[in-house]
Amino acid sequence: MRAAISSLQVEQRLRDIVPLLRESAELVREESGEDSSAYVAVLNELGSLLRTLKRLDESEAEFLKAADIEAGARGREGPDYATCINNLAGTYRLMGDHGKAESLFKEALAIYERELGTEHFVYLSALNNLGLVYQDLRDYEAAEKLHRQALEVLERGGKKNAVYATTLNNLASVAMVTKRYEEAEGYLAETLGLYEQTDGKESVLYLTGLNNLAAANYLGGDYRQAEQRFAEALEIMEEVLGRDHPDWVKTSANLARARAKLEQAEPTESPPE
Repeated sequence: MRAAISSLQVEQRLRDIVPLLRESAELVREESGEDSSAYVAVLNELGSLLRTLKRLDESEAEFLKAADIEAGARGREGPDYATCINNLAGTYRLMGDHGKAESLFKEALAIYERELGTEHFVYLSALNNLGLVYQDLRDYEAAEKLHRQALEVLERGGKKNAVYATTLNNLASVAMVTKRYEEAEGYLAETLGLYEQTDGKESVLYLTGLNNLAAANYLGGDYRQAEQRFAEALEIMEEVLGRDHPDWVKTSANLARARAKLEQAEPTESPPE
């Protein structure tokens, strides 16, 4: 079962993984027990995959189940519980429930800080996640402060890993909405290179970076580069996530906008989403 899931992950066939992961969760529950850490871990993995596929109600259900089991079996003070609520907060953020997301991210951060310290990668990831909530709420000053706090720690450590790349991506988002397009492009070019090295060009992370770089190109007036990158992202996205995924629809619309800009001189009033 695990070998089949790993093979599908390599091929980025994410939708095909869902039924196998559900089956795997049941097997782990039967073998290790419903209160086991192993079962909680699989529920978290399933919830994360469903969130990536934007099946948010299903994602919420899996994360709630994982958090309830972890709290009942081992309490609410450990890092494993913090991971459960951090994951749940990420789904609430995408659902637009920023109050719940902010509260849970802050609770997870407090646990991580106490149990693991402020230089651990899970603490820095949660810090970035809270920053994204503030981005959604258009409090860009608060968001940038958290992203830069994470970046400073990562730069001191000298590790340009996935968390570092994600932090740059988040800073680029703030730079774009505050019209610092060249700064955003610099962050995103480095981000994209790191995602390609660590996760490959067909990963969701690479797609995110590619879409964001295309948007920065568009907003900065480089419509040819934007068109090429939106087109590349759309091709990969159709294969990995499918045409019914909300991000495919957004990227398709952004590609159309970029192509329209190449055919006309006047500015558009509809920037990329």
